[in-house]
Amino acid sequence: MNKKFYLILFLLISIQQVYAQQEKRSKFVQDSTTKVRQLNEIHIDGQKAVKLKKDTLSNGLRMQVPLLQMPQNIISISSALIQQQGGLQMKDMARNASGVYFGYNSSPFDNSASIKVRGFNASTTINGMPNRLVLGATLDDEAIIESLEFVKGPAGFISALGEPGGTLNIVTKSPKEKLLNVMVTGGNYNFFRATADIGSALKSKGFSYRFNTAFQHQDSYLNYMKTTKYVIAPVLQYNFSPGTFLIAEYNYIRGEIKNGSSINKLRQDKDVLQDPISLNFSAGIGLPLSVSQTHTFRFSAVHKFNENWQLTSQSNFVKAPANQWYMVSANNRTSISFNTQGKTNRIASNSNILGETYNTNLFLSGKFKTGALKHTLLIGSDYTTGKDSLSTYYGINSFPFERNNPIFYVDANTVGITKRSIRQENHIHYSAAYFYDNIAFDKFLLTVGGRYTDYRNRNILTTTKGPRTPDYYKQNAFSPRAALSFMPDSTSSVYLLYDQSFVPKTGQVVTETVDGPQVGQKTVTASKPVEPELGNNFEIGIKKNWFNGRLLTTVNGFHTVKRNVAARDFRSYAAAAGAIAYYLQLGEVVSNGFEVDVIGNITDRLSLITNYTYVDAKITKDNNLNPTADDPSIVGQKMPDVPQQVFNTWLQYSIPLSGYHKISISAGQTTINKLSAISQRDTYLPNYTKFDAGLSFSSPKYMFRLIADNLTNKRYMASGDITTDFPYAGNNYFFVEGEPFTIRLSLGVKF
Repeated sequence: MNKKFYLILFLLISIQQVYAQQEKRSKFVQDSTTKVRQLNEIHIDGQKAVKLKKDTLSNGLRMQVPLLQMPQNIISISSALIQQQGGLQMKDMARNASGVYFGYNSSPFDNSASIKVRGFNASTTINGMPNRLVLGATLDDEAIIESLEFVKGPAGFISALGEPGGTLNIVTKSPKEKLLNVMVTGGNYNFFRATADIGSALKSKGFSYRFNTAFQHQDSYLNYMKTTKYVIAPVLQYNFSPGTFLIAEYNYIRGEIKNGSSINKLRQDKDVLQDPISLNFSAGIGLPLSVSQTHTFRFSAVHKFNENWQLTSQSNFVKAPANQWYMVSANNRTSISFNTQGKTNRIASNSNILGETYNTNLFLSGKFKTGALKHTLLIGSDYTTGKDSLSTYYGINSFPFERNNPIFYVDANTVGITKRSIRQENHIHYSAAYFYDNIAFDKFLLTVGGRYTDYRNRNILTTTKGPRTPDYYKQNAFSPRAALSFMPDSTSSVYLLYDQSFVPKTGQVVTETVDGPQVGQKTVTASKPVEPELGNNFEIGIKKNWFNGRLLTTVNGFHTVKRNVAARDFRSYAAAAGAIAYYLQLGEVVSNGFEVDVIGNITDRLSLITNYTYVDAKITKDNNLNPTADDPSIVGQKMPDVPQQVFNTWLQYSIPLSGYHKISISAGQTTINKLSAISQRDTYLPNYTKFDAGLSFSSPKYMFRLIADNLTNKRYMASGDITTDFPYAGNNYFFVEGEPFTIRLSLGVKF
């Protein structure tokens, strides 16, 4: 670890000297009046406050209306804030917007598949385009993120398919200014990370470029798990003029996990959060390497006709293969469980996922007047096609394993010999057309419009008995949107919003079962396709800019009704069927709540990010027409895997020193209350609060930053479920444990 760190420091110093000599040879003359040197990636700008928020949506999200006037709770954070907090991936950045929660996931690299907002799933997009369809997850990394946009509630102007919870949109880095920034970070658990950001100035005519790369290694707090990450992200832009340009971009992120990828734990009342946090029964020394990859190709063309009208065409292709390995108990093929003697036999579990998505959209945005009315128009169309597949394999060779004398080594030559249990494929096509008009008159802004979406999917399920007859899904909907904003002055707005959501679903609902081979298990004998989810959302809110626009506050309430709601069915089914994506069709869910967001700078020295969400999401209608003791009604039950309250804070105070140096002190906290379990009614995971802190020193050329997470080393369940009587009698806790105390020290240099 120390050798790596000193080697990087030596390289940094060497690069600096070479770069300085090159600048002299090119006779580069710097403007002598420029006193403040800006470091784009490390964001050092002397005594001025670093801008933490964005005031408009990115071009990829199409709707070119200032965020203050947008009739919706939207928070857009800058890369400066991300780096200030030491965030490395989206789950680290969620603290900056109210109510964003990452649910139950299975590996260190699949967080994008488990995002929740306002009690519902949230979708993820990259530059306004979907990055996955049904199965699997895509990787993300701070090295490619220019800004992150949290859109609460439905947003038909973004995507053909919109969850009522919201959307998280990643805006990737593009050419802006000439830079060469390097950063290295070290920390406990053998954490090491090195990044580089290289770019040219954005030319009004001609080629510009930007290139980001990162390498990261960490030994997990879980025994024997080791992760490595690689990022390569070149961007090339050609400008015909300042308003007409082409962008070609490629992002490659690769994540590797040694000795097993599962981060899930199974515990009982007697040992949950009591045994050593590092205990990792799913690890297998000798397992094949687990690999997740995300390739993203993007091409964008923008033509600005004049100051009022702009045409944008953008397309992307996302390919996200993943191959995950970990150990499970042979008798039930779930997380490791032991018999009364503390023994089990372990076999390998292998999940092979491949997702491919192609998106293209064309949209025209413009401004015009009709009498006293000022229009901001958006009209466009989207088309998406793709396929994804999930194959599940189990090892044919078992390895004895004891709780009190665990031997984690497995035979590398035999553990990877598997037999396929099941394969699921989706072949998806959908298209959409949309029209929105924002009409300004006096102090009001009226938004009207809608989107029509047509969705097709062919789902093929293959078991050990061979392929089943494909299931065909054909679903469509028109989703209107109407809103009214009132701006009493230039710094505030009050808004009302009505919007609809349409979420096609792929999966099966269990209709018939018989007793399974294990006590507490069922074998599925019949199922039917899940129906699409439809929803109505009502929102009212107040926005206010303070301190000359440096600080934004948003307070809003929402009422969301979603019909045909589907939630993953985690009831215990026999292994042959358990890998199928089974859902519970809950009927109707109503989610009521309110949100408070405060983000920005109070003074040049003091910045504040704080947010709070209260969500009451309940099942109000049940499709179970004949409830029994074995199959009771679930009306009144809380929506599963949803926290009732989320509270985040991040505060930073900077102390100016001589010249353009400064010291900054940061502190933050995250609180989760009443996180509902998935399988049991009115059951909650334990509440928790964790505290974080930071200390940094910055100058025009260098930056040192120390970030400490979970200061009190609090043990908590970050996500999970509580079941009964399987595989153990009494309560069974399936969960992902929150990371313990971690500390990281970063050094950044601008050349």
